[in-house]
Amino acid sequence: MKAVYYNAYGEPDLLQVGTLPEPVPEADQLLIQVKTVSINPVDLKILKGKLKMLTGSRFPQVPCSDFAGIVKEIGTNIKDFAICDKVYGFVPTILRKPGSLAEFVLAVPHQVRKLPEGMAFEEAATLPVAALTALNGLRKGGNLSGRSVLVNGATGGVGHFAVQIAHAEGAKVTAVCSTSNIELARKFGADEVIDYTKTDLSVWKTQYDVILDAYGHMKQENVRHMLKKDGIYTSTMYGPAALFITLYNRLVHGKILTSGNMRAQPEDFDKMEALFKQGKLNPFVEKTFQIDQAREAFRYFERGKHRGKVVIRI
Repeated sequence: MKAVYYNAYGEPDLLQVGTLPEPVPEADQLLIQVKTVSINPVDLKILKGKLKMLTGSRFPQVPCSDFAGIVKEIGTNIKDFAICDKVYGFVPTILRKPGSLAEFVLAVPHQVRKLPEGMAFEEAATLPVAALTALNGLRKGGNLSGRSVLVNGATGGVGHFAVQIAHAEGAKVTAVCSTSNIELARKFGADEVIDYTKTDLSVWKTQYDVILDAYGHMKQENVRHMLKKDGIYTSTMYGPAALFITLYNRLVHGKILTSGNMRAQPEDFDKMEALFKQGKLNPFVEKTFQIDQAREAFRYFERGKHRGKVVIRI
């Protein structure tokens, strides 16, 4: 099968397009013919070797987790899918699973969903990691109706979903983004926009019930300043080093800091799909590449200026 892979950790220029053996599904696996894939920050981190303690040193490795496509074969233990079903889902590459940037990928049923009516492959491939991360991060804030929510990095992959979900849940949403993205943030549902290129967050006077840091790099002093007492801050970049900071902020300032990483339970997919069907969650694909342009796609993503999601067609 045609696939993108790399034989050592490093920069996107190490990505190769070539031929790998087509995988064979086991009894509890689906073989998916991949149509589209989207890139997430974790994919770039894995490629660069920043998570190699988890991903190991066995090569070649195929990048990317998200996918959308068509079921080609089903394992003998699988009852809920049929050949030719249109599906989307993810593979946990962080657990040393082969990625999705290839003509075919193996996946297990609980990480695969049938495409909702009206959803295109390009849209579906953007959802699993980014939208489920946004959904879980906002869930940490509880009932959002009537509450104030700040989304940092509001027009990126996770951020643009978070703004839409918070708006759909009845929150008053403030988006943090650059000047060029202000109108886009409003289109996603932001009631107010802070232009971080012109505004010093350390002196911003409004405080918020919930802060979702989709960018993951808000300064702790700004978090304490902008978060209400008993407010909740969730971050996509929450690591072990944050545990002490979390405890300190809870005990001294009465503010909760926690992880907003992906959760993928059936009810999470149900919620995400319901919002899509209601027209309240609309994936924004800024740029689409072909599989032979994988290096260019990753380099484009690496620059960090993209809005919404970057998709690769197989």
